[in-house]
Amino acid sequence: MLLWLNNSFTISTILLYIFIFIFYAKLSKGLGNKAFYLQMRRFLPCIIAVTLPPFLSSQELLSISFAAPLLTGIAWIFTYPTLYFLTYKNNSVSFSYHFDIVVGLYITSLFITLYILCSHFNIFTLPLIILFTSLEFCLLLFPVFQLAYYNIYQECISESGMMAVQQTDKNEALEFLFALPIKTKLLCTMAIILLATVLLCSNMSAAKDLSDIKLNLQTTVILSALAIFLACYLSRPNKEKGVFLRTGFMELYIDIREYFKASGQYTAYHEENFKNLEVTVNKTQFSSPQTFILVIGESASRDHMKIFSNYERDTTPWLSKNQTSSEFFFFKNSYACWYQTVPALERALTEVNQYNDKTFNKSFSILDIAKKAGYETYWFSNQGYVGSVDTPITLIANTADHAIWTKQELNKKQYDGTLLDYLATVDPNKNNFIIFHFMGSHDNFQTRYPEKFTIWGTPGKYDLIDNYDNSLAYTDHLLKEIYTYATEHLNLQSLVYFSDHSTIPDKRRQPNFTDFLTVRIPMFIYLSDNYQKKYPDISIALRQHEQYFWTNDLIYDLMCGIMNVESPNYDITQSLTSIKYRFSRDNLTTLLGQLPLSADKTDL
Repeated sequence: MLLWLNNSFTISTILLYIFIFIFYAKLSKGLGNKAFYLQMRRFLPCIIAVTLPPFLSSQELLSISFAAPLLTGIAWIFTYPTLYFLTYKNNSVSFSYHFDIVVGLYITSLFITLYILCSHFNIFTLPLIILFTSLEFCLLLFPVFQLAYYNIYQECISESGMMAVQQTDKNEALEFLFALPIKTKLLCTMAIILLATVLLCSNMSAAKDLSDIKLNLQTTVILSALAIFLACYLSRPNKEKGVFLRTGFMELYIDIREYFKASGQYTAYHEENFKNLEVTVNKTQFSSPQTFILVIGESASRDHMKIFSNYERDTTPWLSKNQTSSEFFFFKNSYACWYQTVPALERALTEVNQYNDKTFNKSFSILDIAKKAGYETYWFSNQGYVGSVDTPITLIANTADHAIWTKQELNKKQYDGTLLDYLATVDPNKNNFIIFHFMGSHDNFQTRYPEKFTIWGTPGKYDLIDNYDNSLAYTDHLLKEIYTYATEHLNLQSLVYFSDHSTIPDKRRQPNFTDFLTVRIPMFIYLSDNYQKKYPDISIALRQHEQYFWTNDLIYDLMCGIMNVESPNYDITQSLTSIKYRFSRDNLTTLLGQLPLSADKTDL
């Protein structure tokens, strides 16, 4: 047994680990077993990184010498997770912010390690004291800003708040500061000066108290390696790998910055060219205003849906009841063009697909087509508003006449069922085109449906297959509710449902493609009897194509066909609504053209 693992080191490590993990678990919601045990492992090296340097240098972790590093790290550990929890604890069903805790621990470890090394080498002098103080002061400004924001608005900083911050120019900022009461300005100035003074005095005291530290060669090498690792790890500029950039506040900041950048490119083209979009509606006049609805599912596998497969559980009871209805069309050979949300949906909702060379920023969306065809357009989403992974979808959504996200409404419980409330806002006296974006069966499956909708397993119990199947059944229930309301109040003519991609519920999601099961998706179409009487050719074509193969990047063309429009930006040969549909299993692909569907041997 290593001498390092004496009682003092072991006990402090265990106690800190227990405290940190309990804090994380209590301020998180919807943690599945995978996330729970992953963080149990992830926090251990972080804790050791904090407790090891003081032990190796014969110092106490809670020594006044380390007050500044401890204050800085604790502020990062507690601020964003706590404020987010206080804001969303009653509404959001799933969230956790472990990277804030990891960064807080590593910041503490880095500065403690540097203090010890600098003292050992007798270089913990005024220039380094000022440098460390400046770095800690800058790092503390992030939590201080968040606390001030929460104090003013009584909520954690959100997408809209971050947008306002990034859109504020220097003059607006100065005007805001000048407009503050003199008392507030004085208190803020004094607080900032006090914070800087406390850090500086603490570090000057630390340099004095640690001046007699002497390390042996082995300890020096270990601490030097730890300091280098932490400095590099915390400063990595890649958002996917840089731990600092994945904290709650920094991730939000970067997401909004990237949104504005992408928005500028997309909006510049859209505003200039939308007026030139040509759409002709080939329609027989309906006796009253009509509604078309498109529902986007999430992570739904047709292999777990009774209506699309021989799955032993009836996870689609409503759809199963309509299996023989002349108004429903089920496409059991549907695939996603990619196994992640955004690459799939930015193609599904626009002209861009695997079979042409168009680009996203210069393409029109199905919302554009609907607006030009005279429909009032709606986007109702239970997914995120903006983020580096959501930006293209948000850009499309924001072109709708009405776009609402549950995340923006703190009084809304964030199950997909909340979206049903928005149907009442749709004007029945207009022609409407509505898109619903579900959270569907996104991991963690247990948080995707209220416990009262549990059909398989025990309510509240974590079980991957049971939870996943329950989430699919809940989606089936919501589709029924949408259909019922829209037929009774909005003269529903068509309801289309498809999923962005699929998943394998009992396997961890992988960053790379592993199996066709991740792209085998459901898709069905409802057409009213009235619609089919007016457009029999479309109904006949869809029935003929029910067993045909199809990929979801062709949704744009499918919806153009269902709305019965003509446009230079619509290829009729890519639509299941036309007898000219030119695709088959042999010429369709997935993985953005890299893999032919003929390679899928799942059903063979």
